[in-house]
Amino acid sequence: MRLSTQADYAVRCVYELALHPAGAVLHTREIAKAQNVREGYLAKVVQALARAGLLRTVRGSKGGVVLARPSNRITVREVWEAVDGPLEFHRCALHGEPCGPQKCGTHDFWERVESMLRGELERASFACLVEESTGRSVPAEPSVGR
Repeated sequence: MRLSTQADYAVRCVYELALHPAGAVLHTREIAKAQNVREGYLAKVVQALARAGLLRTVRGSKGGVVLARPSNRITVREVWEAVDGPLEFHRCALHGEPCGPQKCGTHDFWERVESMLRGELERASFACLVEESTGRSVPAEPSVGR
């Protein structure tokens, strides 16, 4: 398994926004430069994150993107799934793809793996990632002001 470029860029984008004060509006150009990613590709990722309600776009000369919720209320799982869809490690009748009329012999194993990964991605808020990487805590309920 390998993290898709879309998911990588999405996580980096939201992380960069979480590094800034609540309500900070950043241009995709600034995010791309800070996270060393391609701006053109990032713009597509930003659109997907906005459609998912994780970011808001701001028009005008001081426009850009802003977190739609406080960083402590956005999880890595939400961001990942906004661009890559639901996490699924296996195909079987229980997931809408055939591997036989009953669940396959490896179903329970893959279900446990999926469950562990989902749990970690759900527990990881962007406020936690910022605190972990910078040692700087993010207020529990920052106001977005919009």
